Amino acid sequence: MNSLPLHLLDQILFRLEPKSLAMMKSTNRTINSHISDPLFESEYFSRLESSLYNLSPGGARYVMCQPLVSSCKSMSMGEKAIQGNFRCYMLGSCSGLLLLYIGGLFVANPLTKRFRYLDPSGSKFIPTLSGDRWIYLAHPERAMCVGFAVDRKRFKIVCILEMETRYEFEINDGDSWRLSKTTINADSKSDLTKWMKPVYLEGTLHWLRNDGSIIAFNPETEQARLIPSGFHQEVPDMKLLLAADDKINRLTLISGTKETISVYTLLGNLKWGLARRIKNVSLKENELNAGTWLCTMASVFW
Repeated sequence: MNSLPLHLLDQILFRLEPKSLAMMKSTNRTINSHISDPLFESEYFSRLESSLYNLSPGGARYVMCQPLVSSCKSMSMGEKAIQGNFRCYMLGSCSGLLLLYIGGLFVANPLTKRFRYLDPSGSKFIPTLSGDRWIYLAHPERAMCVGFAVDRKRFKIVCILEMETRYEFEINDGDSWRLSKTTINADSKSDLTKWMKPVYLEGTLHWLRNDGSIIAFNPETEQARLIPSGFHQEVPDMKLLLAADDKINRLTLISGTKETISVYTLLGNLKWGLARRIKNVSLKENELNAGTWLCTMASVFW
């Protein structure tokens, strides 16, 4: 690449994602020097819609950040330092990136130790999680209302606002918070399932409700829909789990009662098809079959 004209080299480097660009620095001294040039940094980040930042730990009580390709010796005006004893909450994950709450919102790459800080003060929903203090989440059970989606080099955070049977969506694409024009109304009231994070599949976030129905929202098109429940009514002792089956690229809903464990797959007509049903063996009935019970539970996910 040393023989390439600079304008061609730039066109190649500008197409790289942040992680790949950082790796390029270690391949050649000339390229390292070129990428570290402030003029190149400025042009690169102006083209990158949602850039990440370099994580530089400053002790147990500090979090430091600076532009991705800058050296640790070169601090920028955008540098932030957060001091205090903060608990870490993982609000979501997608495509190798994490959405963390550590006294504020961070999009982080655990492999490269780079992150981007997002100011949560402009959000209507995030302050309801933390209460008056930003040090920890006062209501972590409601963190399932926060969705995290990554598409190529862009990320979006979507907060679902629940008001009886009406749902609104708040979006952050790395710059600011805004309320989507899209709203959706359900026929009946059923709360979002607490502690159940949304499932991201085929560009759409899916939130599970207690009655088994699902609120689906596409962060790109900002279109929403209600996927009806496969159950006629809520069963008091029924536990639901929503997941994505990567083998068939479909949503999977697992329902469990004291008697049975059922696995449903969402079909193309937005109806749930029963894929498997097994008997739920109680350990109290037969403690000798504990191994069999564990194997049976595990077989649901295979």
